Amino acid sequence: MSTEQQDAERQERERPSGAGEFAPLVEEVRRFATALGGKAVELGGRLRESNPEVYGHLAAAGGELLAAYRAAVAGHERSWSAPQHAGTERVDLDGADEPSDK
Repeated sequence: MSTEQQDAERQERERPSGAGEFAPLVEEVRRFATALGGKAVELGGRLRESNPEVYGHLAAAGGELLAAYRAAVAGHERSWSAPQHAGTERVDLDGADEPSDK
């Protein structure tokens, strides 16, 4: 078996399962995310060393954003999983029950 065939088989085995025709795109996104994460760590390290006060504020802000996101998701999950209320009342906000002036 040639080296090219071995490489092709290895890539096929490493592809995400169920990706099908999008496997090359998924792999490219994975590589991009890995590179972006590496750069973010590098820049964060430089910022931390050169300006620790700014780094601390950004880290705190990131934590607050994450907490807000978690709270929003938890609220939606509760409403999605809650039993439907049987005693609901429809309120007509268009005023169809009011007598018309015609």
